[in-house]
Amino acid sequence: MKKGSADMWWIIIGAVIAIVVMIILIVIFSDTTGRAKVGLLDCKSKGGYCWPEDQCRNGEGKISAVFTCEEPNTKCCFKE
Repeated sequence: MKKGSADMWWIIIGAVIAIVVMIILIVIFSDTTGRAKVGLLDCKSKGGYCWPEDQCRNGEGKISAVFTCEEPNTKCCFKE
């Protein structure tokens, strides 16, 4: 076996290990940031109320499209 072909196998093995490590890191961090994103965009954590849209407008509130509510058919409302 020539010296050049032996070096090539080490490069291939190193590349495969690097790809496996990258995949593992992507899975770990994508799961973690998904949970953090939910907490950062939660309406109640920002001091808002989850109300139906018409109730918010009638109460002189302002609807925020950025923050989310878990309850169906509700919008994030901030009192003015």
